[in-house]
Amino acid sequence: MSPRKAKIGSVSQQQLDFSALLGGHPANEKSSYSVSEITTLLEEAIGEHPVLGHAVVIQGEISNVKRSSRGHVYYTLKDEGASINGILWASTANRLTFDLQDGLEVYLTGRLEIYRPSGSYSIVGSKMEPVGVGALQLAFQQIKARLEAEGLFMEEYKQEIPEFPQRIGIVTSSTGAVIHDMLRVIRRKNPMVDVLLHPVKVQGEGAAQEIAAAIRELNHPHYQLDTLIVGRGGGSFEDLFCFSEEPVVRAIFESQIPVVTGIGHEPDYALADAAADYSASTPTAAADWAVPDLQAIIENQSNMARELMESMAEVILYHEQTLDLNATRMVELHQSYLVSCGHQLVQKKERLLSRFDLLFQKKEQGLAESVSVLNAYNPLTTLARGYGVASTAQGQVVRSVQQLKAGENFELRLADGTVSALVKQVQALETLPSPKLP
Repeated sequence: MSPRKAKIGSVSQQQLDFSALLGGHPANEKSSYSVSEITTLLEEAIGEHPVLGHAVVIQGEISNVKRSSRGHVYYTLKDEGASINGILWASTANRLTFDLQDGLEVYLTGRLEIYRPSGSYSIVGSKMEPVGVGALQLAFQQIKARLEAEGLFMEEYKQEIPEFPQRIGIVTSSTGAVIHDMLRVIRRKNPMVDVLLHPVKVQGEGAAQEIAAAIRELNHPHYQLDTLIVGRGGGSFEDLFCFSEEPVVRAIFESQIPVVTGIGHEPDYALADAAADYSASTPTAAADWAVPDLQAIIENQSNMARELMESMAEVILYHEQTLDLNATRMVELHQSYLVSCGHQLVQKKERLLSRFDLLFQKKEQGLAESVSVLNAYNPLTTLARGYGVASTAQGQVVRSVQQLKAGENFELRLADGTVSALVKQVQALETLPSPKLP
């Protein structure tokens, strides 16, 4: 017979003994009992029972789970044949690593207690574990399902890890080989990077709260961090579980600084890895990945500078050749343009000279005609033909005999000089029409 069946058998025997006690009529037994007395007898009988008088482990399915405002948890524990009320006081319920859900089968460790005002009995639990899976494993699955449903592990929320960080924060234990290995890697790869360590517990009670608080603390702008590394060395699932607790996962997800995790070794996995912006296989690998290699950067910069100089030399040579070609073409075009302009200038000059010659010929011809007309009307020409022009003493040209009187002096202009004369006689002639001058 199994120990569990043996315990059940002993419980039934005790119940029979107790029933026999109530059913008998010993001489010293009272004829009637009060409710309080019966309740007291029950409490005493349960307290003296070899099974019910001590903490007992009960397997069953929990249902009707309710949590009071003070943190106490009330539920029903049942199997196919019976049910019993159960209580977890707040101090016990707060130590559970998994969530109580209706339908969950558990092992409940507790004592049977009677509530005197109502006469009801309950199992007051001191410990509870899920059946078929460890408490931490169940808690891991529950936390993962809940946070995954909220989207805390989605790729779209991942931040880019800075390629050239200047200050890195590390959240891990200040003791042990992990932090020394990480610092050695960082110093070897890039001694120019500043490192700020925030020491925390990395396992055990209160570790998750310390880690979450450290992540939030290092997010303060005062620290001016570019990258945050959260990690610890290898260990059991229980040792690493604090990195899967909800406060840590939420702190990593809410971090404004990109987070790199390195928790345990290659096979180990924590929910912090799923929420981080990058997850490395080990803490050392996290430090190696988060910090760029200074020597590689210098070599890369040297190669880039050399390539840049070569590219610049090629560009300069190309532009020099282009400039020479363009200058040659420009000179050729300019010379061609000058020759064309010279031809055009000669042609225009010839046309202009031709026009000037024609114009001068026309002007000369017109001038000759004008001179001929002027000569025809020139008084000197008339005088040269034997004519003279008389003028009074006042210098007026004598056009009529009426302008002169006998005895007056006048001058006679001839072709080669003037003659002073005296009027002896004035005799008017018959008036003839005067010729029209052009």
